[in-house]
Amino acid sequence: MGRITRDSMRGRLQDAMVQLRRRYRAALKDEAMQGAFDELWPSWSSEQGAMIYAEVLSALDLLLLTAAVDNRREIEELKRANREARRTIEGLLEAAKNEG
Repeated sequence: MGRITRDSMRGRLQDAMVQLRRRYRAALKDEAMQGAFDELWPSWSSEQGAMIYAEVLSALDLLLLTAAVDNRREIEELKRANREARRTIEGLLEAAKNEG
């Protein structure tokens, strides 16, 4: 008799990703939401190793965690860009004030 094996975490994770793309994304009515979902795919794909290493969480938990981390990364990039833009604007306002 052969032994019973469970699906690998990688297999379960990839299955969850495919099911979410097939069912959840298709159910999203807003095109912007569908686009936002599509933006998660590269992060999920590239970070499968990290998600598999954190084996205590379910596949869906891992996908959500990775999405949250990716969101935080993007928020931090936007905050940095915002600070730079504010400094530039303040510098231009100061220069205009000194000229006028």
